Amino acid sequence: MRKLAFTILIIMSFVEIADAQSFYSRRRDRKWMFSYGMGFSTYHGDLYAFDQDKLQGFNFNAGIGLRRKFGSQLSIRADFNIYQLQAADSLEHQSGLFQVSDPPDRAQRNLSFRAKNIEFSLMAIFNLIPVNGSYTRRPLLNPYIFAGFGISTNNPQAFYQGEWHDLRPLQTEGKTYGGTTTVIPYGIGLRFKANQFIDILFEIGRRSTGTDRLDDVSQRHVDLSIFDVIHAGDPETAALAKALSDRAAEAGFGTRGEGSIRGHDDRKDAYYIYQIRLEMYLPDGFFQNLFSPTRRKPKFR
Repeated sequence: MRKLAFTILIIMSFVEIADAQSFYSRRRDRKWMFSYGMGFSTYHGDLYAFDQDKLQGFNFNAGIGLRRKFGSQLSIRADFNIYQLQAADSLEHQSGLFQVSDPPDRAQRNLSFRAKNIEFSLMAIFNLIPVNGSYTRRPLLNPYIFAGFGISTNNPQAFYQGEWHDLRPLQTEGKTYGGTTTVIPYGIGLRFKANQFIDILFEIGRRSTGTDRLDDVSQRHVDLSIFDVIHAGDPETAALAKALSDRAAEAGFGTRGEGSIRGHDDRKDAYYIYQIRLEMYLPDGFFQNLFSPTRRKPKFR
């Protein structure tokens, strides 16, 4: 990812050097913008309460985007992100932010997960300060809001006996679910004008998902014998499903038993993406020159 970011930056720098020689190019507006950046992600679901639980490590994310301007305030951006989420019941009540008197009941459940997913979305962005005329006239600071629609992969894993195991194929609650989910991204951002051609973006975005199994936890515990039926002919997979369905014994507690609460299916999971991005204003004819079979050398004038 670092090599990719560096390569993109070098390519864009050469493009800007060539285009910046033209006085008239500064007076024309630029409709297309390319951005890339990175940050961290947090998860909100059955295994994590932000006001009570300690975060489990640093959840990295990185993304690229292509934005098209329509008018003085509205634009559309296509986004591609990779992100990681993780949480563990064992970190319940360890945030240190508030005094909690309730016993740590989720710690007895002792479930945990990690997910490395890919997200694609299309978002409408609305600048709070209009930008009329040339892109060079944009303000130093411009807050904005965004909302859209997208899709994300869904691949929760659990660490057990020194290895990471995919949870979805195990059907730890006796049910199947899809490997993708819809997402509704929305949030706020702040655009800072670094120079004539580049903005620095600070974004906070929530993703409401269409699944309650981003963490593989949704409903009540099932009778463990069901895994012998689901994974008939594969005793090793059946034993692994049993072990990862109910992990209370690993924490020194008794098994939860069929019908006891494992998760809550009355609310969907969500996650947050916090990012810092560089956004570059692409010169006129950038895509035509990029994909032209008879690409000409830039003219310096």
